[in-house]
Amino acid sequence: MPVSHLDSSNRGQRVHGERMIPSEFVQHRNQPPNFCFIARFTLLMLYVAILPGCAFAQGSQWVRPAKAGDPLVWGRRDGIVFGLFSPGGIRGPRGLIRVGLFTAGKEEPQLLNFIAVEPVIQGPGLRYERMAFSELEMSELDPGQRGKRMWVHQNSDESDDIHAGNLETIHAGKAIVERLSVRVDVEKFTANGAHVYVDISIDSDRPSELCLSVHAEQDSPSLDELTLTATMGNYERLRLLWLKDRAVDSRRLFPDYKGEAFVEKENYPLPDLLRSGEGDAIVFCTSSEVDPGKTPGNESAHWIYTLPKMTQYWRVPGRDVEPDLRVRVNARRVYWASKAPVLGGIAFENFEVRQRYIPGQTFVFGITPLEPQNFYHGQAQLAVPAPDRVVPADGAHP
Repeated sequence: MPVSHLDSSNRGQRVHGERMIPSEFVQHRNQPPNFCFIARFTLLMLYVAILPGCAFAQGSQWVRPAKAGDPLVWGRRDGIVFGLFSPGGIRGPRGLIRVGLFTAGKEEPQLLNFIAVEPVIQGPGLRYERMAFSELEMSELDPGQRGKRMWVHQNSDESDDIHAGNLETIHAGKAIVERLSVRVDVEKFTANGAHVYVDISIDSDRPSELCLSVHAEQDSPSLDELTLTATMGNYERLRLLWLKDRAVDSRRLFPDYKGEAFVEKENYPLPDLLRSGEGDAIVFCTSSEVDPGKTPGNESAHWIYTLPKMTQYWRVPGRDVEPDLRVRVNARRVYWASKAPVLGGIAFENFEVRQRYIPGQTFVFGITPLEPQNFYHGQAQLAVPAPDRVVPADGAHP
């Protein structure tokens, strides 16, 4: 089995192929609890409190296909799960990686967000003219279907169709960690010819984080960027973008916007981002509401939010940070493919980090029930905005 190790020359960072994960995100047995441990423990206790005991009787927190034809869903019962378009899988359109979690009274994982793949090839012209969208392009492998096909890579020596992923044991100092890895192949893009794949993994000591490493196939044009974007912020009504010295509110960013399309402003460069002690860049996005599932008007909203409130975040490991790293968000006043105003006012829809493409670079997408100020233990002092007191049901903002 492949073994990871701690290399003293790298200040305690865990070596994992092309990435190193800062030691503050690894819970060593001889160290006091850090913020990742607190988040993991909180999520686990929440899960124990709300889910029936039979969910634990299966003897493992891992979720993955057990036989041919099972839904393509992988992850942790005590953390995050991800999936692909498949019969019986997590709902949603083609061309998107599903992200979800287990919740009270539900035997199946519930959708929280989607992640789309957006390669940008090198060449002249505007960025937008050189990029492609995995969920919007028509498939050539499946004629008539919108959304590029995504599937589990299968080696030539593999003959079954279970697609369980690779579950291995690795060593991190004195700790023993399980890692589940799945390679997701993406149909070649038509708009720009890009051909890419994504290695997705979850470690048992960080069950609420997806590590997504991006790669170009040999027949792909040279890439400028290979962006992964969380596409459905309007579901949880994400309005607060947490930067180093401020929380940006979508309603104050776009106070006069009355249209029905996407709207955005400039990106937020690396100096604006939160950093960990080991150099990781981190950005959080949260709802402005105390409990979105209990906000007045939620039950009649175009998209009814049914999950606990979650902080969603991107983290770029320090060794993968490029000088041009930046955060980009856009927003919508009305829900996608409708004219229904977003409950409580305009909210962020796409939430992503962008930077120069390096083969194998890793972007981490994570979730936690903790608020950013309780989850982040870096040097910056987070500016904590007051939560919404009342969110009117007519879609206007306070």
